[in-house]
Amino acid sequence: MLSIVNAVIPSPKNLPYERVVKISGIVTDDAEYKKGNYRIKLKTDFGQLYVMLDSNPNIQRSDELEISGKLQEGFGDYAGFIYHPTIISVAKPVTSDLALSLRNLFSQNVTNSIQDPDQNSLALSYLTGQKNLLSEEQKQKLRLVGLSHVVVASGYHLSVVVGLAKRLFRKISRLAVFGGATIFIIAYISVTGFSPSMVRAGFIAMLSLLTWYFGRKMHPVRTIIYAMAASLIIDPNYTTNLAWQLSFASYAGIIIFSPVLTTYLYKDEKPGYFASLIIASISAQLFCFPFTIYNFGSIPCLALVANILVTPTIPIVMLLTFLVGITNFHAIAFIASKLLAFHLGVVDWLSSFSWASLEVPTANPFYFLLFLPILVVLYILKKRTNYSYRPSYGKICAC
Repeated sequence: MLSIVNAVIPSPKNLPYERVVKISGIVTDDAEYKKGNYRIKLKTDFGQLYVMLDSNPNIQRSDELEISGKLQEGFGDYAGFIYHPTIISVAKPVTSDLALSLRNLFSQNVTNSIQDPDQNSLALSYLTGQKNLLSEEQKQKLRLVGLSHVVVASGYHLSVVVGLAKRLFRKISRLAVFGGATIFIIAYISVTGFSPSMVRAGFIAMLSLLTWYFGRKMHPVRTIIYAMAASLIIDPNYTTNLAWQLSFASYAGIIIFSPVLTTYLYKDEKPGYFASLIIASISAQLFCFPFTIYNFGSIPCLALVANILVTPTIPIVMLLTFLVGITNFHAIAFIASKLLAFHLGVVDWLSSFSWASLEVPTANPFYFLLFLPILVVLYILKKRTNYSYRPSYGKICAC
C-alpha cells in the first residue's frame, strides 16, 4: 500500500518523489547499523525501497512495516529512498520465518560460547553472512585490507556447504550427494536470505549439481550466461545491484582465470588445499577490482597479503562455528576463538599502515579498462599452458 498524504494514489511507474507518503512493505534483510542509522530494505508493490531509521524497534527480516516519510528518488536497484520516516506499525508475519528463528537461536549459542564480541560477530559473518553484526570500525578495516567479500554470504560460502555435503554423502550414493547438497543449499539460502549474490550462487550450485548427477559437461562461460539470464528473469533490476555485479565478477575470475593460473603454476600436478584457496581468492579479487575501485574509490594495497594470510583458514572457522552453534562444546569454541583472534590480529595489523588503502576518485568509467591487461595476461597464460575450459566430471562448484 502507498498513499500520498492529502493526495491521490499514484501509479507504480510514477512514484511521488519529494512528497510525504505512507507506505507498507516487507523487510527483506537484516537491519544494518551504519553511521548512526539503521538501514533496511523494504519490498513494496512499487519496488524495493532503501529506508534509514534513527532507531530499531526490534525489526527483523520478514516483518511487515508501515511508515510515513518523504520519498526521494532511488539509486541502483532501489525504486526510492526514505530518510528517518515515522514508524506507524511493525507486524510480525502470520507464519513465522522458521529459518530466521533457527538462525537467531544458533547465533545466540555461538555468542554464549565465543564471548569476545569482535570474535563472535566475525564468526557469524563468515558462516551466515550477517555483516550487520560487525561494528563500523571492523567493516572499515576489512575494506581497507580487501577482505570485505569474506563477510558477505555468497557463492564462496555456498561452495563450502556443498563441499561438506559431498564429504558426508559420497560414500552412500550419487543420489544421496545430490539430495543432501540440495537440502543444504535450500537451508543455507533460507537462513542468509535471497540476496542477489545468493540467488546467483544458488542457481549455479543447482545447475552444477544437475549436470554432475546426469554425467553431463557444461562450458563455464555458458553456466555464467544461464545464471545471469535466470537471475534477471527473477528481478531485472539486478543489473544495477553492486552485489550482483561483484558476485558474477568473482565467479568469472574463479572459473576462468583460476584454472589457467593453477595449470601454469602446477602443470599437471594438483595444488594443495591452501594453495587452491589462495589462487581462487586472487582470481576472484582480480576480476572484482575494476568494480570495487569504480564504486568505492579505494585500492586495497595489501589485499593479496591479507587474502593469503586469512582466507585459507576461513572454511575451518566456518566449520568450527557451526559445531559450536549446535553443540556449545567449549573445546571447539576455544580453537575457533584462537583462529578468529589471529584473523582479527592480521586485519588490525595490516589496516594500521597508512598506505594500506589508496584513495582514488569514484565513478570513473576508465577503470574498467583495467580488464584489458587482465585479459591479456589470461590469453598469454592460456596459450602457454594450452589449457582447455572443458569441465571435468565430478566437479561440483558453487563459487
